[in-house]
Amino acid sequence: MKKAVLTLDVEDWYHLDYFDRHECDTNNSLLDGLDVYVDLLESLSLPSSFFVLGEIAENKIDFFKGLVKSGHDVGSHGWNHIRPMTLGIDEFRADLHRSRDVMKEINGERGFGYRAPCFSLDRERLDIVKDSGFAYDSSRIDFGDHPLYGSIDMHGYDNLSEAVYRSGEFMEFEATTLSVLGKNIPISGGGYLRLFPWLLMKTLISQYLKKNDLYVLYIHPFELSQLPVPAVPDSTTALTKFRYSHGRNSVVDKITRLVELLRSNGYSFTTFSEIQKEIHLKHGN
Repeated sequence: MKKAVLTLDVEDWYHLDYFDRHECDTNNSLLDGLDVYVDLLESLSLPSSFFVLGEIAENKIDFFKGLVKSGHDVGSHGWNHIRPMTLGIDEFRADLHRSRDVMKEINGERGFGYRAPCFSLDRERLDIVKDSGFAYDSSRIDFGDHPLYGSIDMHGYDNLSEAVYRSGEFMEFEATTLSVLGKNIPISGGGYLRLFPWLLMKTLISQYLKKNDLYVLYIHPFELSQLPVPAVPDSTTALTKFRYSHGRNSVVDKITRLVELLRSNGYSFTTFSEIQKEIHLKHGN
């Protein structure tokens, strides 16, 4: 059966690796985009998987508990958006465990997942995620041209489909890409959905949907925010200013169009946790 998982990486604009956080006015937040996203989900009757920074989650425990009660996933996006590949192994483990403890408070006995900031994860760090009590990970993306992304060797995992890997009860869910002229292009949201014209994104996504059974969207609150963009550090380049701020007013409409496109292609909407449960029932533990 064809499945689509909508995901939100819950971070603020100043967490972006484009900026030096110490030069940003962190009093100006664009986290209203989180509320915009939740309202959109409710209006379309859709579930979602959320990956939340620990420093945001600890101040909104009841809010995220409410999302869990409503049937959404709430997992970890690390503590404060420092890329795991820039951390030593012990530093990464400490960061991971700190955010995990907040997720336990939110989820209770329910299992939850992890997604690395900027998909910055390798196999050694994935093994730490697996051994730290997370039910699944969604940090793999087959796009080696991006300077911030990591590369995860899935040797020893069972490849259950084009984007799902399994080792025991633990699973890896890969972000959606499309091969074009021999190179993979992310068509799973983020800046690509925001910056590219909808007609182009629709064409690329439609090609993918014809041949695959799992589509994963990822997006961020700042891309959905209705507030003016805060002033960025003086050192910010013109290109960075453009790719950070351009197209925000189009994202709600594009997600709505994407949902219509997925539905018209026979996709149903679910969460990573629900897919994991179905796979366990089908294949056993």
